[in-house]
Amino acid sequence: MIRDALDRDIRCIADALVRVQHLHADAYPSIYRRFTSAEAVSHLSASFANPNISIRVACDSTEIIGHYILAVESTPESMFKHPQLFGHLHQIEVEPKYRRRGVGKCLLDDATLISAKLGLPRVVLDVWAFNAAARGLFASAGFSAFGSKLVLNIRSN
Repeated sequence: MIRDALDRDIRCIADALVRVQHLHADAYPSIYRRFTSAEAVSHLSASFANPNISIRVACDSTEIIGHYILAVESTPESMFKHPQLFGHLHQIEVEPKYRRRGVGKCLLDDATLISAKLGLPRVVLDVWAFNAAARGLFASAGFSAFGSKLVLNIRSN
């Protein structure tokens, strides 16, 4: 079952945020910082109050087994681009012991449904090159590559 996250879910989602952030910090320690569960709770509390953010959880009969955070975002018109309104999937995570059981696909399907109900024409997300499992999940759900970010680290003398 997938439902809106409730205040009582914040601690569980915060623990997942910390787990995911540590993966990012391990992969790119010069870019990503580690944060505590308390900091994640504070961040999530502010997100709960934001009407442009949807936080949804997947549950089995007794516990939360996954979640996603979807924000309604926009970019203004410029000389180069039309104005855009879209859903930005900031995070999706499934508890490790529930992975490869279809939970991630169900969460993505739900995010797509919520986006459609909000009248959003697309959902965008970021995925790290090192995260092959997530890239495969997103591709299986119909996401396709759109642009790419390349990095060159400059070493100082």
